[in-house]
Amino acid sequence: MRRYIHAGLVSALALAAAGTAQAAQIDESEINHPIGFAQRVDAASGGMTIAGVLGNLTGTESDDTDYFVFHGMEGDVVTLDIDGGWGGARSVDTVIAIFGGSSNEMLRMNDDASSLDDGSTSRADSRLDNFRLPASGYYVVGVSNYPRYFMNGGAVTNPSRYKNGDYKLVISGVTPQVQQINIEIKPGNDGLAPINPRSNGKIPVALLSSTGFDAMNVDPQSLSFGATGAEASLSHCGRNGEDVNGDGRLDLVCHFENQKAGFAKGDLEGILQGRMKYGTRFEGRGLLKVVPEKRDF
Repeated sequence: MRRYIHAGLVSALALAAAGTAQAAQIDESEINHPIGFAQRVDAASGGMTIAGVLGNLTGTESDDTDYFVFHGMEGDVVTLDIDGGWGGARSVDTVIAIFGGSSNEMLRMNDDASSLDDGSTSRADSRLDNFRLPASGYYVVGVSNYPRYFMNGGAVTNPSRYKNGDYKLVISGVTPQVQQINIEIKPGNDGLAPINPRSNGKIPVALLSSTGFDAMNVDPQSLSFGATGAEASLSHCGRNGEDVNGDGRLDLVCHFENQKAGFAKGDLEGILQGRMKYGTRFEGRGLLKVVPEKRDF
């Protein structure tokens, strides 16, 4: 095992445990190589943990390099940490790098970590500490094996010397991205959606797909809806998408418990919050009107 650090840049401090406890849990999804096919992942709470595999866990080893792309903000101080690569189901000595810009310039790279952290038993688990993002935008993380070091553009040296194994990639220090989406409360209703706070029924809400938002990639269990957006009111979502607004895209219709949504007289909008399967948080707001409970005469 050898330690390699991109020229002029030094890896320093170990990953702090704080800030990663609520990291989004994401599974690697192939095909995520070469770099142009990087898997999109985003931090729902400032960090994420990605369960990945280079090649195969048993049997004949295969050629594999993993790439993940995330969005960060200028000034974010990010740590990229491999845990469990050495000592996992199939040990692998990892190499990690981060790329940026339209040409995927390699910004930093590491082979062996400078010290152990809580998730590793060997310095063979690579780690990049405290990398300050130079601009807001998308960055690609590459995971390979020693001695397949990365180069500008995302290719690797010694391409035939591949090794396989499992690992966890922990990314922390990222400003969570919150995407604004369009929703329709009580779809098909003419005018403002009427809400009776005392009703025992459910409120249907359509999450409308758009060019930059695929409602069918929503994590349904992450959804909350109500007066503040934080209300745990989810009942269920439709299993199949439907084109609610006739734009040719599949939308997701979910149903929320009316009394758990917390609406009261004077509320003018409902707020929906959730997370995509790849981690990005989103929020949608829709107009409504709170109506009085019907009385028997």
